[in-house]
Amino acid sequence: MYIQLFSIYVCISSVFAGVVHLPEDDNEEYVLVPVSRVRRIFFISHDTNTFFNRQTTGGVDNSGRAFISHTGTLVDNDRHLLLGTASAAKQFRPDGPLTVGGSLDYAHLPSGSTLGVRASNTKGFGTDVAATGRYNFYNKGGTSVYAEGSYGRHYRGPGGTGRPDAYGGVGISHSW
Repeated sequence: MYIQLFSIYVCISSVFAGVVHLPEDDNEEYVLVPVSRVRRIFFISHDTNTFFNRQTTGGVDNSGRAFISHTGTLVDNDRHLLLGTASAAKQFRPDGPLTVGGSLDYAHLPSGSTLGVRASNTKGFGTDVAATGRYNFYNKGGTSVYAEGSYGRHYRGPGGTGRPDAYGGVGISHSW
């Protein structure tokens, strides 16, 4: 229960505030700043600026389900892209369980290879985990040769721990 409450706290606090790292006179200082005062959250390391973009969505849909999701760019350079997402959702009409989750998505930009991992937990219904990946062996001139795979599994809940769902394959594609 405490993990779920902490996850909700992290999601909500990331919506209303951002952490800014301020190096001052060889001291490390982190400041929690209201989002209205920060256009971009930044981290300064070794005299270089790496900007972290973020996007927060949330609301209540017609069925009475409230949701919030926050995605941020953790690494973004000419070779690598890493995105992180945290989310929470709760059904209010009728009263339903809280669902919390998160994901990391990585892309190797020169090759177009990708890797993603996800997990979500719904109180009383168990935890779902999944991973997907694609490795491009060759990626030039509109032709791509690749291997891809995925894995997913449900843990605990009313049906118990499920069997793994896995896929693997190789492929070739070409665009004219």
